[in-house]
Amino acid sequence: MSKDNNAYYVARLVILLSLIGIVLILIGWMVGLNGKVNGMATSVKNENEKISQLLTAVASVTEKVESLSASRLSNNVTVSLPSLSSTSVSVQPLEYTSLLRDAPLSLSSSVTLSTISSTNLNAFKAVLSKYSVYEITQANGKYYLSYPASFGKTYSFQVLSSPYPDRVLDIVKTLRTMGQPAFKIDYANQSALFLGVFPTPSEGRAYRSTLNASTLVKVLGTKPSEWVLRHIP
Repeated sequence: MSKDNNAYYVARLVILLSLIGIVLILIGWMVGLNGKVNGMATSVKNENEKISQLLTAVASVTEKVESLSASRLSNNVTVSLPSLSSTSVSVQPLEYTSLLRDAPLSLSSSVTLSTISSTNLNAFKAVLSKYSVYEITQANGKYYLSYPASFGKTYSFQVLSSPYPDRVLDIVKTLRTMGQPAFKIDYANQSALFLGVFPTPSEGRAYRSTLNASTLVKVLGTKPSEWVLRHIP
C-alpha cells in the first residue's frame, strides 16, 4: 500500500473520530440540557403548587372573615330585633280619656250598634282595631263599648232633641270636655243628643244614679227625670 493511501485512511479515521467526539459531546450537552429542563419544570411545578396552596390559604382566610362579618351582622340584627318588636308591640295602653276624645261626635241613624262590656280596656283592642266608629262609656267600674254589629243591643239616654243639629253638636262638644260620653244621632227631622252606651237598661239606670245631675242640668237644660232610656239607634 502506498504512503498516499495510508495518509488518506489516517485522515478519514481522524475525521471519523472527530465526528464521533462531536456527536458524543452533543449527546452529553443534550442530556445535560434535558436535565436542566426537567429541573426547571419540576421547579415550576413546585412553585405552582406553592401558589395554589397560597391561594387556598387566602380563600380560606377570606371565607373566615366573611363568615365572621356575617356572624357579627347576624348578631347585631338579632340584638336589634327584640327592640324593634318591643317598640311595635308596646303600644301605649288604651286610655278611656283618649278613646272618649276620639269617638265620633255624631252617628248615623242607619248604623246598627252592639255594646260589650269589660273591666279592662285592653279587652276592646281587637274591636277597636277594626272599627273607627264607636262610642264608649265608663260607669261603676266597667267600660262599655258600642260598635257597628248586627247582633246585640245598645241602650242610651236621650237627654234632648232639636231641629238644629249644629246646636246639638255644640252641646256634645261641651259635654265631651267635661268627660261625659255624649254623642248625637241625626234623624230625618231632628238631632237627638244621647248620653252613654249600655248593653242592658239596668246598667244604663245604674249609670244615671252615679251622675252629678246639677252640673249636667246647667249644660243640657233638662233634668235626669226627663231623660229617656231607649234602644238606639
